[in-house]
Amino acid sequence: MPAIDRVYIATHKGDLRLTRICVASVRAWYPRIPIFLLKDEVNGSFDTREIEARWNVGVWKTEGRAFGWGFIKLEPLFGADKIRYLILDSDIVFLGRVIDALEHFDTDFVVQQETQAPTEISRLYFDALRVRATLNPSFAGNPFTFNTGQYVATSGLILREDFKDLVDWAEPRRVRYPEMFNPSDQGVLNYVLGEMASTGAITVTRSPFMKWGREEIAQFDVDELNSDSPYPFLIHWAGLKHVRLRRMPRADILRHFEDMYYERIPLGWATSRLRIAEEEGHRWRGRVQRLLRRMMPPPRAA
Repeated sequence: MPAIDRVYIATHKGDLRLTRICVASVRAWYPRIPIFLLKDEVNGSFDTREIEARWNVGVWKTEGRAFGWGFIKLEPLFGADKIRYLILDSDIVFLGRVIDALEHFDTDFVVQQETQAPTEISRLYFDALRVRATLNPSFAGNPFTFNTGQYVATSGLILREDFKDLVDWAEPRRVRYPEMFNPSDQGVLNYVLGEMASTGAITVTRSPFMKWGREEIAQFDVDELNSDSPYPFLIHWAGLKHVRLRRMPRADILRHFEDMYYERIPLGWATSRLRIAEEEGHRWRGRVQRLLRRMMPPPRAA
């Protein structure tokens, strides 16, 4: 079966804590696979040198620095070489040997198997009726949809040109038809992938390797997250993030991998607590500033 050669993790300034946790979870089972960060500086620059040095992680060089909601994940697709890779959002952790399970499939792409209500498809992906009326009269609707926070892809098969009528490639990226497509990468990638799969230009497998939602992730035992883990899955906290880690569902799993991350950092326990205190202080300063602005009397007319 074809190997997955590398892992890309998409991150931005607001997701740095979750990025550390994600990296540690991948390294728990895959200490040598190349990992590259896809750094989107749309919310400002941020320092990842500690992650790079302590966890053997690289930064993928991109043209441009500000990409916007999810669009940086499209960049590896456009590489000239045919490389098979796994792409991840930062709010994800491995629960076991996920890559081993995904390598059983020999298709160009492996995506999450899901079933969405028609109303959810128009909200999360695209409005098929509008696409057919405005953009593509022959569009019959995708035979499947998938969350783009995690998927296996093969570079060199999809070109930037395939998105020319869908994406404005300025910084930050934007969809050209926001009334038709979800404003992130998700709608346009689902559309392009579905169209190419329907013509046989690419092959796609659907597999339920991502677990999401309180009920699905309640079953996992954190004490089983060792080298013999029975869980070939990953968890994605899509739509379930909170500024305070402890308020996220299954925060115990997140803390498990955060503790693992800081085991490699000098004075790791103290560094971890200091960062949490700094984040909390920043949030309180923001609250006070907003309160003061509301209390300020409006300026008098001249």
